[in-house]
Amino acid sequence: RDAQGRKMSKSFNNSIDPLDIVDKHGADALRFTLLSSIASGKDLKFSEQRLEGYRNFMNKIWNATRFSLTALEKFDPLQAKEVNAKVLSDVDKWITYKLAKCIEEVDSALNNYRFSDAAQAVYSFAWYEFCDWYLEFIKPVIYGEDSPEKLATQKVLAETLNRIMRLLHPFIPFITEEIYQKLPIKSEACIIDKYPTIKNDKEWLSLGKESVAFEVDLVREVITAIRNIRGENRIKPGEKIKVRLVVKDDKGQKILGANKTAIMTLAKLSQCQIGESGNLSKCALTPIKLGDVEVDVIVPLEGLVDFEEEIKRLNKSIEKVQKDIVILTKRLDNKNFVDNAPKDVVEQGRQQLADFKSMLKSMNDSLTRLQ
Repeated sequence: RDAQGRKMSKSFNNSIDPLDIVDKHGADALRFTLLSSIASGKDLKFSEQRLEGYRNFMNKIWNATRFSLTALEKFDPLQAKEVNAKVLSDVDKWITYKLAKCIEEVDSALNNYRFSDAAQAVYSFAWYEFCDWYLEFIKPVIYGEDSPEKLATQKVLAETLNRIMRLLHPFIPFITEEIYQKLPIKSEACIIDKYPTIKNDKEWLSLGKESVAFEVDLVREVITAIRNIRGENRIKPGEKIKVRLVVKDDKGQKILGANKTAIMTLAKLSQCQIGESGNLSKCALTPIKLGDVEVDVIVPLEGLVDFEEEIKRLNKSIEKVQKDIVILTKRLDNKNFVDNAPKDVVEQGRQQLADFKSMLKSMNDSLTRLQ
């Protein structure tokens, strides 16, 4: 079916030629799109927009591999055959733990023929954890002087990339085989190498630590909140800013204190205070809750934002969202619409209404702090 759920046919003029799609986007992108869209007992909805998103994923994998292979140019697998767990960084333990969770999820999904869940699990790990975060976290080590810590990080990078290729191979065989042949740690071919499972990879995956993974996840949440505040207030990405982190328990204070340098580097901060909230006037605030740790991320906006213009912009946005809420509420209160519209459309409308209400509250809170 097409993206609107209509059956593909010549009369609807919505059918596709797979060969045209392969020429335009590549066989692996098409294969991954189809496999990630399959849901048991449901028709497959094909969307070229979704296909373009997965083609971007192929590009992401290529770019991450290019960086990784450069970082591994002088890496000798024999020298790093045995890794001393004591020199592994928290980030190395974090990515290994996340890899183990990904392998566990993929293994379970494939055993139960949930191919789309398996594809999405590898996609999420490869893009959001390996490419977006791990590679950023390790750059200072990779660009630094040779040391046992650098060798350990290179070993983790090589082993993780190897397993990502093996996990992805059934979904995107052409790209993964080509990349696999360039890796410093590999067997004869990806297609005949063992598929990763917790059982056959227990020794390596045991290096990952759940407690350490929680700490790194908290650091990620803080950095993400700071970056979001930058975007919402149109602060230049490269401009150094000050941040206050209000942590409501000793555990959170200890974690963020130990990772203060990483936060300042990745969030591009000139100052990072961990303590009292202070005056919240003319500040942006984002609350974070991860497990039992709560953190308020506060960014003073004085000197970074034109408050008069920002208040005007917020008022305009609030007015628009309020109108959207009124329109959507009327539609969802209409019994005819709810009874006759496709269920997924109604659910989408309800979710959109909840998102609008959350957005409105956030904008009103921001407006109060700016006034």
